[in-house]
Amino acid sequence: MAFFSRNFLLLWQGQLVSQLGSQAFLIATTYYMLEAAGSAGVVAAVMMASTVPMAILGPIGGTIADRHSRRTILVVTDLSRALAVGWLCLLVFSRPGAAPPPIVPIIAVAAFNGVMGAFFAPAVQALIPDLVPNSRLAAANSVSQMSRQASTLIGQALGGVLYVAWGLAGLLLFDALSFAYGGFATWFLPPDRKLSEARRSLGLALQRYAVDTGAGMAYIWRRTGMTAVLGVFAGVNCLFMPVFVLLPFYARDVLGAGAEWYGFLLGGSGAGALAGSFAAGGVLARATAGAALVRTCVGGVACCVLLLAVSRSTWLALAAFAAIGLLSSIINIAVITTFQSAVPSEVRGRVMAWVIALSSVAVPIGMGLGGVLGELWGGSLRLVFAGCGAAIAILVAVSWGITGFSDVLTQQHSMRSPPE
Repeated sequence: MAFFSRNFLLLWQGQLVSQLGSQAFLIATTYYMLEAAGSAGVVAAVMMASTVPMAILGPIGGTIADRHSRRTILVVTDLSRALAVGWLCLLVFSRPGAAPPPIVPIIAVAAFNGVMGAFFAPAVQALIPDLVPNSRLAAANSVSQMSRQASTLIGQALGGVLYVAWGLAGLLLFDALSFAYGGFATWFLPPDRKLSEARRSLGLALQRYAVDTGAGMAYIWRRTGMTAVLGVFAGVNCLFMPVFVLLPFYARDVLGAGAEWYGFLLGGSGAGALAGSFAAGGVLARATAGAALVRTCVGGVACCVLLLAVSRSTWLALAAFAAIGLLSSIINIAVITTFQSAVPSEVRGRVMAWVIALSSVAVPIGMGLGGVLGELWGGSLRLVFAGCGAAIAILVAVSWGITGFSDVLTQQHSMRSPPE
């Protein structure tokens, strides 16, 4: 990574450590809730508390990222999460052995971290193009995505080991220190621009934020190609979620495999995603037709899901999941790079926030769809998987008929225009 600037490397390594802590927090609280409460509903509540704020507050976070210093947002959100998790660590450490488990404080901190993440994520995506030249943007996104995938794999494994060795309090301390490190590392970035504004009353300020937030969605909506790309992006996320939700049943009932193969399939997807993140920078740098690349990758995901529907081989299923992870990473990086490079800096935070929010909304919708389909057709998982694969393939076919889809992905550099 010698060809990246010092500032990008500062941001990258700080967030890598921070992401490790995030994964460790997820594992620690999930294990603890499972042991202390023994309720799937409580475990789900922790997961929802940490993910729902992104879908709801993400667009507002994008507006904040466009109106204020992005560096400051990253520092404040990371250090705020460090303080919140540190407080929870002290609470758990000082709790008498006979005291009831601190379920409500854990859910509250998970929700707070989710809120901070809703402001953090758009600021990161908007700041990266300011730290690297446009010619290296795809490579920078590839490195960032690769670090997220690596931190997920390492953090989950490390979280389980450290939870057994240190307990909840020790792992929470590790998490708090990782957030603190991320915040202090980002502090050494040079100050970025801050838009000068006249002082306004609270009512006028809130009205301005509401207008600016809507402007981010309007910017995308007025550009048919951008709307189509985002729709396909969110659609793939949504339509693959039933496969993810029903995977344990697929491994048991279709493949006839044990619980270990459920882990193998998830691990294969993660390893494929890591490989895709590593390869995406070079692939995108050499691709002359971005639309053809994205359509090929989405079509490949559809084929892999259809393969799952017709195969009973555990090894073919593992190969399919590895390919899905690899292709999905390339799609994600291609779409993110397209929007970053095609959108002016002044509106980039809002646009990227909508990209993140809409793709985030697609995930729980797809999970809910998977739950419904599993209840209705639990004995016909092959049919469910085939339907998901066919629907993803239809997305590719529909994209050919949408004006501007190819232009956005192939000629994004010519789409720069002043903010509206």
